[in-house]
Amino acid sequence: MLKNKKINMILALIVAIGLWAFVLGEINPESSVTVRDVPITFANQDVLEESGLTVLSSSEASVNISISGQRTAVTRAKQADFSVTADLEALSLGKNTVRLNISGPDDVKIESVSTEKISVEIDELITVEKDINVVVNGDVGSDREAYIVETSDEKVKVSGAKTLVDRVTGVNALLDAKEIGDNMKTFDAVLVPVDSQGAKVENINLGGKKVRVTAVMFNKKTVHLDVPVINQDSGDVERSVTVPKTIIIKGTEDDLKGVGSITCKTLDLSRINENATVALEPVLPDGIYVGDESLNLSASVTVKSMSKAEFSFDEKDIKILNKKDGLSYSIANMNFKIEAVGKESVISGLSAADFTISADVSGLDRGTHTVTLEIVCGKSASAIKASVEKAEITIE
Repeated sequence: MLKNKKINMILALIVAIGLWAFVLGEINPESSVTVRDVPITFANQDVLEESGLTVLSSSEASVNISISGQRTAVTRAKQADFSVTADLEALSLGKNTVRLNISGPDDVKIESVSTEKISVEIDELITVEKDINVVVNGDVGSDREAYIVETSDEKVKVSGAKTLVDRVTGVNALLDAKEIGDNMKTFDAVLVPVDSQGAKVENINLGGKKVRVTAVMFNKKTVHLDVPVINQDSGDVERSVTVPKTIIIKGTEDDLKGVGSITCKTLDLSRINENATVALEPVLPDGIYVGDESLNLSASVTVKSMSKAEFSFDEKDIKILNKKDGLSYSIANMNFKIEAVGKESVISGLSAADFTISADVSGLDRGTHTVTLEIVCGKSASAIKASVEKAEITIE
């Protein structure tokens, strides 16, 4: 009895499975599904570019498509079976609304689309040249540094929407530090357009170009830096200079052994009359190069206008030189000033007693004469100017 019951249950299950297979295989009921993230492609982009325009952005990059049909057809439908296009041919500069053209397999019905229109912003298409900067990624230790021997190109043409191209400040040629060894090697470096923050700018066309970069890994060394300075005190200004004391250099281990210091080209300050930062030019031995941390070494020059001081004098402060015996000499009443110009350290300590004012009367006989004054400062003032140049002296 129990055995027959089990047999009946098995037979019932087989019949049910058969009926279900018949329904699926022969009746094939209607079903529906949503195909997600079908990409939007742009048609007639070449026509747009011939007009000097290109796509800057679009409101959507893909759509979801709801379809229906017989179950077998619906389950076979894949993302790649559908085409979603936006025609760019008639678009103009600025924002445009574009209706999407959607097609799919013949054996399914498109019921709905997540969006039927998209907003497309059109910009000017421009091409400019940008500098190529070699960037070495990866850590090689504090005592090692890559040296770029040469690159096949210094610039590359960058094309795209003007808004995006304007963001590009340079194009990085990327190298992996781990692949650079002690012997020179040439690499095909991938180019990446970047903005002022070093972030990649997307949707920029570089024409698939790569650049060949020859590089080698060097040792680094920190040595003393000597900066000769001339004409620090020239002119009518006071200058102070601050320079770096060391420089990081790189080269092979053998080349670095004999280098204990580096001297820069002489720094001439004669034409610097206001605060300035002046680039330094290290003079390097053969096989020695400046390390990355010491690139763009500079001196800081601080300029101060010369100080001035003014002192008052009269005829009693004038010394008469080369008098003749038996004659009397008198100077007419006069008041005058002397202005001294020089470094603050000198002028601040200057007094009237530091000046010698004289009139040479050699060769003069009795009478009234106009005699040129000679003024000497006992300290190193840069310039001395008197309000009068002559004195009237009477000889009797």
